[in-house]
Amino acid sequence: MIVAVNALLLALALAATQGEDWEQGSYEEPRSARVLMSVWGGEAFDIATQNGGSAPVGGAEIAYAFDFGDLGLAGYGYRLKDTRQRWTPVGLLRLTNRFETGHGLDATFGFGVGAAHPDNHYVWWFQVALGLRYELGPVFLGGELAFEQYNLLRLLGGIGVKF
Repeated sequence: MIVAVNALLLALALAATQGEDWEQGSYEEPRSARVLMSVWGGEAFDIATQNGGSAPVGGAEIAYAFDFGDLGLAGYGYRLKDTRQRWTPVGLLRLTNRFETGHGLDATFGFGVGAAHPDNHYVWWFQVALGLRYELGPVFLGGELAFEQYNLLRLLGGIGVKF
């Protein structure tokens, strides 16, 4: 159900680009805002086991917008049930590519690699994410669906600022 809703939102964002009149020379100016800071919250769903458990997730990210995409550092806390610790810290280096629609809505595709610290030892942590970002001036709202380590499907919502 969640995947279908996000696929529908992504399809609407891509359909919005079809209405643009590219022949009149309309194009967007280069970005003046380069630093992006955001906070995220949501849920990570276990898609590998029969019990289908979930875990709350919260975190923050700071990124710099290059011409090829956004390069950022993200830190999250996962409340995984199969670990001895109450919260599992996760740190990621993320590369996110944005596809502008021209209506303040961006589709995003990102990769993340980093480490987590469950049960007093470090493990590699990987992430592949699809998302949407709606810009409201210097503030933006975002949603993201990501597949991650430990067979987690993560659904997050966030708010951020760019300057």
